Amino acid sequence: MADRKYLKTLGTAAMITAVLGIALTHSPKGKAAGGGDDTESRIQRGFAIAPVPLNLVGKNRSQVGLGSYLVNAVGDCNGCHHATLSASSPYAPGGDPYHGQPKQVEQAGYLAGGTPLFGPFFIPRNLTPDKTGRPEGGASFEEFSAIMRTG
Repeated sequence: MADRKYLKTLGTAAMITAVLGIALTHSPKGKAAGGGDDTESRIQRGFAIAPVPLNLVGKNRSQVGLGSYLVNAVGDCNGCHHATLSASSPYAPGGDPYHGQPKQVEQAGYLAGGTPLFGPFFIPRNLTPDKTGRPEGGASFEEFSAIMRTG
């Protein structure tokens, strides 16, 4: 009797394993949600949401738009890296969406850094390009990339 119960359990487990194996190997390959190639729509969205005028002179238009998308939509970099000019928020007077106002970023403080976070111990850097157009006070791309990765 015990052998029969054991064989029945073993047979059921083998059948479930076989069904799962077939289902997993023969199911269509799916994409993660939003995993399609929507780079162009991200570029367009980057231009649409840029809170400051974007300088395209001598630059790759697609990279500028995608960069704006990453900075403004994905990363919300200005949330920490804004300079406090008129209030303790990155928004212009009358442009704070958290107070029911139409969103308007204070352009002069956009990504300019210097506003202390979590007390006086952490002050985000200035991420705006210098007068030559290079990032972070004239750093090369390699230096800027290292700063972004390591702080």
